[in-house]
Amino acid sequence: WTVAELARVAGLSRTGFALRFAELMAMTPISYLTAWRMQVARHALRHSSQSTADVAEQVGYASQAAFARFLTTAAGLRPAAFRKAA
Repeated sequence: WTVAELARVAGLSRTGFALRFAELMAMTPISYLTAWRMQVARHALRHSSQSTADVAEQVGYASQAAFARFLTTAAGLRPAAFRKAA
């Protein structure tokens, strides 16, 4: 998803959509998407036997390395450590 795609579906400009979204949700569309991706990734790592690569793809990361950096930054743990800690 991109702000442009969501704005088009909503019938708004990108700026108009982003401002309205932030007003209603108290966060930017990108912040919301990042939080949502993290929630889905955490659930998948804790409650499934999917590989890290499959979880990365499921939440929209093109590479396992990018996903690992995202999870390490957001949760403070690499994917394998996060899964073991769960």
